[in-house]
Amino acid sequence: HFVGKLLVLSIYSLLVFGGRELMHSLACVHMETSGGGTAQHHFVCPISLQPMQDPVTAPTGISYDRRAIERWLANGHATCPVTGRPLSLTDLTPNHTLLRLILSWNPASKVAPDVAPTLEPDDPEVAVLVAKVMSPTSCRTADVLCEAAASAAVNITARRCMVRAGVQWRVLRLFSSCGKTSSRAVMPTVEACLALLDALDVSADELRPLVSGNHDLVDALTHVLVTLENETYSGGVGNRNKTRDSAVRLLDSVTESADMVLLERLRPELFRAVTAVVRDRTVSPGATCAALRALLNACPSGNGKNRVLIAEAGAAHEAIELELSSWPSSPSGKSRRVTELVMALLARLCACAEGRAAVVAHPAGIALVAKRALRVSAVTDTSAVRVLAAVCGRAASPEVVREMARVGAVGKLCCVLQADCDRDVKEAARAVLRVHSGVWCGSPCVSAYLLSRYL
Repeated sequence: HFVGKLLVLSIYSLLVFGGRELMHSLACVHMETSGGGTAQHHFVCPISLQPMQDPVTAPTGISYDRRAIERWLANGHATCPVTGRPLSLTDLTPNHTLLRLILSWNPASKVAPDVAPTLEPDDPEVAVLVAKVMSPTSCRTADVLCEAAASAAVNITARRCMVRAGVQWRVLRLFSSCGKTSSRAVMPTVEACLALLDALDVSADELRPLVSGNHDLVDALTHVLVTLENETYSGGVGNRNKTRDSAVRLLDSVTESADMVLLERLRPELFRAVTAVVRDRTVSPGATCAALRALLNACPSGNGKNRVLIAEAGAAHEAIELELSSWPSSPSGKSRRVTELVMALLARLCACAEGRAAVVAHPAGIALVAKRALRVSAVTDTSAVRVLAAVCGRAASPEVVREMARVGAVGKLCCVLQADCDRDVKEAARAVLRVHSGVWCGSPCVSAYLLSRYL
């Protein structure tokens, strides 16, 4: 079966890249470098069979050269070439670690990170469109931006050409200036800016130099999301949700690339607006995940102020409600990802008293966290144990201690000690069991033998 897939990929490479390039790529696998080593097999793209210049990784864990996988998808394929699982362009993420390894293996082929590889000559229509967007006299019209967004959404070459031309700089400056105004006349331009930025799909690493010190961009995003949350937007429900999707995705990238100084400027109304996106079941699943990631990015370990603001905005409650409503009987990859984000956010918020109080106050908070442990992934296990350890520490109330036993959280912590978990996770679980073992040993909901066996 694997040999058959390899043969198909080889034939595809022959058709797309040409016979000469295919033979050259096969030779590259064994080509001696200046350091005297041979090319590692994991440096070679499974499609082009050449050492990768701009590696990207699919959700399946397979890495490809960006140009090769984009051609594959542009030719009508909708699956991963190796595994056959569904794949789209938006699922690809840059693999910067692999890129650094490739560059260290062969420094002679070094290319600047975050710079797109050379593509085919630009389409004249694309060149004209880029010129119209970059022109100071025309880039402020929503029609031009919408046309560029529509082209970038369906034409990979157009999107890469726009990024190379610096369209994202122009559009971000325009959005920063228009997004802070309350005039309804500029909303079509704001919508078009967000649509184009969403279509360009600029990564957080590419966005970092644009975001650094850009307080106007954060203020504009805050104003737009607050306006959409307050339903003062007059563009219709469909356009409102689409604009919110694009805005929260941009906020996800901005918070991921922002420094601590910029994160300190985030205001409570922004967290309330993002929490409203988590609460809203009419937005797309991608927007929900982007909202959860934005909240996670906004409260790193060194920023306690934002953790308190996010907890006060009701994010913990809404995250639990989201998990209760979205978990299917047969969890898929997307639902697992949502669970990982929800548990990670709860663990981050439980580092402050307001977050712990919010989890305990929810009727299903402790039970949900205990239920997800050992059922989803190792990442979820770590987050779940951190939440349970936080809400049931030495200062836990008697009501919380009794609820831990009643909903099965104590039994789940005992199971963690038996499972193949990280040592730190097991130690955290054991510490909680030791603190309250005297209470739980006398509870009819807990097996005294099981509890004493692992302490």
